[in-house]
Amino acid sequence: MSERISILCSKIENRDLVLPEFQREFTWRKDQSRDLIDSLLKEYPTGSLLFWKTKEAIALKNMPKYEPEGLIEVLLDGQQRLTVLYMLLRDDIPPYYSNEDIEDGKDPRNLYYNIENQDLKYYKQIEMENNPYWVRVCDCFKTNKVSIPEIINEIDHENINLANKISDLHQNLNKLTQIRQVEYPIMFVGEEANLNHALTVFDRVNSKGTPLSEADIALAHLCSAWPKTRRVFKEKLEKLSKQGFDFDLTFLARAMNAVINGRAEYHLLHNLKEEQIAAGWNILDGLLDYVVNFLRDRAYIYGTNDLNTNNVLIPLLGYLSKNELKFQNESDRKKLLFWIYAALFQRRYSGSVDQKLARDLSAIETNNSVDSLLAVLKEDEGDPVVTPESLDTRGVGHPLYNMSCIVIRANDGVDWSNGLKLGRPFGSSYSIQRHHIFPKSLLRDAGYDSGNNLIHQKRVNEIANRVPMTQSGNLDIFNKPPEQYLEVVENNNPGNLKKFMIPTVFCKLKFPVFAKFF
Repeated sequence: MSERISILCSKIENRDLVLPEFQREFTWRKDQSRDLIDSLLKEYPTGSLLFWKTKEAIALKNMPKYEPEGLIEVLLDGQQRLTVLYMLLRDDIPPYYSNEDIEDGKDPRNLYYNIENQDLKYYKQIEMENNPYWVRVCDCFKTNKVSIPEIINEIDHENINLANKISDLHQNLNKLTQIRQVEYPIMFVGEEANLNHALTVFDRVNSKGTPLSEADIALAHLCSAWPKTRRVFKEKLEKLSKQGFDFDLTFLARAMNAVINGRAEYHLLHNLKEEQIAAGWNILDGLLDYVVNFLRDRAYIYGTNDLNTNNVLIPLLGYLSKNELKFQNESDRKKLLFWIYAALFQRRYSGSVDQKLARDLSAIETNNSVDSLLAVLKEDEGDPVVTPESLDTRGVGHPLYNMSCIVIRANDGVDWSNGLKLGRPFGSSYSIQRHHIFPKSLLRDAGYDSGNNLIHQKRVNEIANRVPMTQSGNLDIFNKPPEQYLEVVENNNPGNLKKFMIPTVFCKLKFPVFAKFF
């Protein structure tokens, strides 16, 4: 069986074709959307669709109170393609999504079509503003929105055959709009199938487009058993984001596994019952609030920008879930805090994430001991020792820079100009920036070339030359030589430089001598 794209869009609009809650969000990049339209223009194959006709009451995306009469068609495979086609043909968001679900960086509706040469590009003002041949793809599917006579009036008629040009433009426009008539092959899961059967097919068939990860599949299983899963997850993610902690659905799937199973293998989430998932979420929901407060109050970590990976929190959640949702004593609290810092510094989860999480959670599950977690870290990564060589040519992207900021905050270091604390500033003028102690311009004048010499670039930008500063403070100091402002900083807030790990003896040195230390 097959159906025209125009009919499929009408079915989506009328909610005759719906999206199950266990489907993931719209994930296609804009180049994937453009390539789909290009393939349809060139009559390349773009795959088939998979539907499930059912009377079963299942959770649907963005339709919490939808009560169909009789059979409904559920979209199991092809939602990325149909979402793109709906947005471009209807210039709107499909009803199974809200505007908030389509990220600006993924919305394809600023795709343009060159009606002269059939090229497809996203809008670029310089290239397209004064070129009448570029028309918005969405407008091409609207009646009388794209006018060939108006385009002809805007072009230079000299040295062209006007009749042929008009014919070519009409032909190219029609070629795009004929996409509506393209028929997609459709396969169906049998009407007798239940939700678990449909989910298994969904799991196995999704081999085109953006592949499903193990976390996607685990999340789909959670949604199939507890339809509220995605909704409560996304609500929590939004609340945490407002507090500076930006997590994603994969993180929450891992966290649920740690809380419910004490493990990292995703398949353990596949066969949970609704009551198990709901109970696990009830625990995790409160634990996340507890962890955020712990990070702020004891770790001086005020958001995910202070973490080079969010995965470092999964073993912490696993420990807390096994220990009455709190630290058993101050010793465990300090040991876990040390483990977090060490795991971040040593980039514990820079590779083989799932295997390392499995190892760490297993250490907690087996022995219920923070010491065993520390032993695994030492065995795998070695002693977490910081030496002068650890800082050499390291830039702000290295975890040690975040650690230096944590130490400064823990020591109550304040901004060098306005005296504000560097934890949770309010307002864009007080956002935290990375100040160069020795300004780049002065270092360049002193012989540290900031151009093609890679070693010099690393020296100029290394951690030893960078400190956190509010935007306001950074602009106040700008490119002053250190001998002009460091002594003022120390006089205004005695002891502040020590909190930034800067020897106060430097305050009395002139720049040429000071530079030798750098």
